[in-house]
Amino acid sequence: MIAQENLPYGPKVTKKVDTSAILPFIILPLLLVVATISRSVTLVVMIFIGMGAIYAQSRPRQKNRSQFFYSWTLSSSACMFLVFELVVLSYLEITQLEHFVFLLLVGSTWYFFHKMKAVADFELATGTSKGKEYSPVLTSDSYYCQICQLEVNERFFHSIWWDCCILRPNYSYFLAGQVFAFATLLYGTNLGLTTICQPFVLYDNILLPEDCTDVYYDFNLAISFVACVYGLGYFLVTALVLLRQLLIYIPKYSEPKWRKIVNVLTV
Repeated sequence: MIAQENLPYGPKVTKKVDTSAILPFIILPLLLVVATISRSVTLVVMIFIGMGAIYAQSRPRQKNRSQFFYSWTLSSSACMFLVFELVVLSYLEITQLEHFVFLLLVGSTWYFFHKMKAVADFELATGTSKGKEYSPVLTSDSYYCQICQLEVNERFFHSIWWDCCILRPNYSYFLAGQVFAFATLLYGTNLGLTTICQPFVLYDNILLPEDCTDVYYDFNLAISFVACVYGLGYFLVTALVLLRQLLIYIPKYSEPKWRKIVNVLTV
């Protein structure tokens, strides 16, 4: 898509608008609204979204250089947050303390992910992980990223959902963001489901949803339920990401620090 901008003085400036960055903000809300029709439609929509995510993650890396996936992450966060703030809170079942804790978790999550992207952009531009043109001869600590199309140092992996490389300098922010996202999704979806469904007391003041059979008779209840189900899907994905970090990347990240400790102790 091409847009023209008329300036008060001088010639017209033509800007290229990336439609792939806009589409998720249209597609996802439509899918969530369609999913409110019935329980079977909700299941079909969630399976469709899940299969799309698996396809995007499994296809060749060089084909994933698009703003679409990062915009999908932003649109998902925006949709779930707006449904919670505008619909779930309107039932007046959530206390001010619970709401404050939820906002604190959301703010912490976005702080760490923002720092992750900022550090990645800085490191690839001017830092020790500075990207450069592809060279057929790679050094021992360099890696050619097929999505960024740059040779980078200290790279762990590329996240298409955040549109940046995860490097050693920003890995701690990525990990902290995933931990807070895990807590935010677990806490937020439980608050939402216990508000719109019939809850039961698990222990003391801890509630869990029990009966959600009546949510499709009202649109506000249905959209809240669908957003919570979508959030649970994100929660499961985040849990798998954290498990992968625990098994693969946390040992890789901590290995140099353990080597320094061992070297100090053996001297």
